[in-house]
Amino acid sequence: SGYGGGRRRSEGGVERGVESERDMTAGNLDDAIKKIDGLLIDMEKEAEKSGVETPVIRFDPDDPWASERSLPPAYVVKKRCPKTGYLMTKPFESQCPMPEAFVKDNAYLRGMLKPVVKPANAAAAQAPSTSSGQQESGGKAKAASAGGAATVEDFGKVLFKVAMVTSVECHPDSEKLYICQLDIGNGETKQVVAGLQKYVKVEDLQGKLVVCVANLKKAKLAGTPSEAMILAAESKSADGVDGIVVRTLVPPAGAAPGDIVFLEGTQPAEKFTKRLSSTIWGNVGKALSVKGGVACFMAHAFCVQAGKITVEAPDGTTIK
Repeated sequence: SGYGGGRRRSEGGVERGVESERDMTAGNLDDAIKKIDGLLIDMEKEAEKSGVETPVIRFDPDDPWASERSLPPAYVVKKRCPKTGYLMTKPFESQCPMPEAFVKDNAYLRGMLKPVVKPANAAAAQAPSTSSGQQESGGKAKAASAGGAATVEDFGKVLFKVAMVTSVECHPDSEKLYICQLDIGNGETKQVVAGLQKYVKVEDLQGKLVVCVANLKKAKLAGTPSEAMILAAESKSADGVDGIVVRTLVPPAGAAPGDIVFLEGTQPAEKFTKRLSSTIWGNVGKALSVKGGVACFMAHAFCVQAGKITVEAPDGTTIK
């Protein structure tokens, strides 16, 4: 279509601009490396001509583990290669072993890293996309987020589930933590160590439906394994404990343990990341908030098949 073609031309321009910026930065770095290496070599040559005794280099000054090693024999010293600036280990090296890698610029290093490293602004320059299970419907859910920090595609990797809190116990070693058992559907349970003890009563959790993140990496809190996270909205209020009020998310009537949360205007994803990375969760978590009494991701409402996920908290309250 016309839009697709225009998008490709635009992306090509952006890519050329990014490549040009990368080349300029690399060129400046090359110049700096050449000047520093050249200065070191010239100083050593000048000292040798003048008969000035230069300090013997026993270790590579860039070696982070040098202080952990014992001194080498007195006859083992470091000598800089006059052509490349490489620190040779005398008497074992008579020349730079990899002259193509030490040519007073960063071309070799850039060549090695090019397949895996992108400029910092490349991600922001790319057009947003949606996952197969999070396709736009009627244009209601857009993939881009403010500043490019999170996308609907990121949201689709997080397994948000409705869960039933089947038991709540105070942590034996912490006055802040609960140890909760969650029924997340299909006969599966998850243990959650939640920092809710100061703010939420046991009776307000026990036997209640909540929303959890079910594919986080297992962690230990106060020595106790935690396999998921209960989501809650945290707002400031003079009526709260230490000026804080915490409310867990409330699934709608008709919701059941195991229901998958999706965004309004989309359908539930068919597959999720088995173990969610902290980077993805960090991006998604920062975009969770309350709008009109509804839990939202970038202003898109949390939903299950039975309706929207609500929470009793002011607009703009963060969810975590």
